[in-house]
Amino acid sequence: MDAVWRARGARQGHCDGAGIIEVMSNSSSRRFPVTVTHLPVTRCRICHRTVAYRPRNLSAVLTKHYRRAHPEALGLPSR
Repeated sequence: MDAVWRARGARQGHCDGAGIIEVMSNSSSRRFPVTVTHLPVTRCRICHRTVAYRPRNLSAVLTKHYRRAHPEALGLPSR
């Protein structure tokens, strides 16, 4: 199983919600510490993807998503 999914509930094949998972560097031990930060989420109005953001940072995160995934919606030339 991928180390990214070693969070609470991941053993059953699902994740408890949106979050950023930081894996500590000591991966040689069998049970190494994992920190899960639950973040608020919103959906992109174009592709309906879930986008997680830190509080007071929604605008910057959505702008980054739109620049990467939907540059035409911002009037930018597509890659």
